[in-house]
Amino acid sequence: MKKRVIAAAVLLLLLAPTLSFAGSGYEGGFYTNNEDDTFRLTTSGRVQPQLFYEKEKQGPAIFSFAMRRAEVSFNATVHEKGHLGLTLKHSQFSPGGTGTFATVNVTGAYASIDVIPELTITAGMVGLPLSFINEVSSKWLLVTESPIVVSEDDVSFPLTPLRSSFGTPDGLGINLSGGYWKWFYSLSVVGANESNYEINKDSKRMSVGFWTGFNILDPVPGKLTDFDCSDTPKFMVSVGSDYQPKRYQYDPSNPNANPVEIGYIWTSSLGTAVRWAGLSFTAEGFYKRTKINNPGYLAGSGAAWIRPMLTEMGYYAAAGYYIIPKKFEIAAQASQAFRQGPGNDSWELGGGLNYYIFENNMKLQLNYRMYRFFAEDSDPNDPNFGTYTRNNAQHDVVLMLSATF
Repeated sequence: MKKRVIAAAVLLLLLAPTLSFAGSGYEGGFYTNNEDDTFRLTTSGRVQPQLFYEKEKQGPAIFSFAMRRAEVSFNATVHEKGHLGLTLKHSQFSPGGTGTFATVNVTGAYASIDVIPELTITAGMVGLPLSFINEVSSKWLLVTESPIVVSEDDVSFPLTPLRSSFGTPDGLGINLSGGYWKWFYSLSVVGANESNYEINKDSKRMSVGFWTGFNILDPVPGKLTDFDCSDTPKFMVSVGSDYQPKRYQYDPSNPNANPVEIGYIWTSSLGTAVRWAGLSFTAEGFYKRTKINNPGYLAGSGAAWIRPMLTEMGYYAAAGYYIIPKKFEIAAQASQAFRQGPGNDSWELGGGLNYYIFENNMKLQLNYRMYRFFAEDSDPNDPNFGTYTRNNAQHDVVLMLSATF
């Protein structure tokens, strides 16, 4: 059924330009519009192949290819105030990641209307806002991957030391966004199941989140890089917070076991960003509290890190500078996550060189990253198999071509 829906959507969007459309061109994507420009359809896409080397301290070296992302997006504007769109995406996890998407997924499906200049209402796959880094498209990152504090994630086992860091949940819902003068905001309400594909059946619980900030100087665009090499300084501060209500975690190996009851998860952020003359600097800190009402099947399992209240913190800092404006950039990125529990903190340190072949539509990124993360021991010959007790030190070198239209 899902494949049929995707095929129908693609066919409709591909045929739409042939239906009495009068104009076409390129502006952030290929567009076509009717005679009075009351309807415009824009098609854009991205492909990001990688060549990477990965060496884990306690594992063999890997030298291989990966398709980090391959996607095509369709966005339509109706009478200037109405907007709708979706993205068809294949995404392979980064080197050192936990798996791949073997199929094409529908992401970012939405419909919105600009009520007034200060307010836009969006419905669909809106997720929860939290921080600046979560609002940045991956095509505008300084390095090939987001900081580990927002990308290190294990949604299958959220209460293990591999549980989510400070990324934002997905979810079907509604979002209000806009701003006035130098102030901006984004507020979302989504189903408590926080899924982009399943209906929330618990009508009594919703997850809520907001992100807001103030542009003290000129507005900071949603990019980690100052590709425009700004003539005047841009400076912004922001704050965000997400609240996720009661939920249950079941034992994946024994669904009949007593589940863990999570009272709530509360995550907050505080950040700043500067852009000027090809120099970019962005830094954000995160704070997270997880209330455990009942440890369930984890009680007595040796999970010594379990507490009635788990408190975690993290941060990242990313900086870049154009040695040759809009052509050659050096970048650096560092982050840490301090998770409650024995030996499960994570950190990363790295940087790279970015060469822009054709503006940001085609570029080469050469990145090195050294990081440590807490991972499950998956070697069945190891006496610690199945436990979460191993700290891994890993080195990655990635050469990625990013082609966008």
